[in-house]
Amino acid sequence: MATKVYRLNQPKNTATFQLHTNHGRMTIGYEFKGGNQTTKVPATCTLKNEFHQQLLESSDLFKNGIIKLERVLNADAKPVAKKESKKVDEITSPEQAIEYVFNNWGIVVKSGKQAAKIANQKGVEFPNLKEKTNDK
Repeated sequence: MATKVYRLNQPKNTATFQLHTNHGRMTIGYEFKGGNQTTKVPATCTLKNEFHQQLLESSDLFKNGIIKLERVLNADAKPVAKKESKKVDEITSPEQAIEYVFNNWGIVVKSGKQAAKIANQKGVEFPNLKEKTNDK
């Protein structure tokens, strides 16, 4: 059985949704947490139960893009193989990396290192990024 991580596409730190099964016989609560409105990190919900996953994925919240599947983990909790990351060779400075992250995902970061981390999470690499050093 795969574990799935879902992302809330709304600027909230936490959120709870109640979904009803067919015929309203059971209500399942889904808690999204760990979000940060300031840094635009989305709240997430991790589900191991296949029934809960199917109920969420058949909901209007999922169909309308309010909730999206972020990643799938196998039973050993290791990421399932995903597509190869996109390499952006023209990013060479921290300033370019910061601008790229902001322009592509609207996320404000203060360093090239933070920008590279966010980009990596989004499946993008900056292979030519050089951090500035204060050598004098």
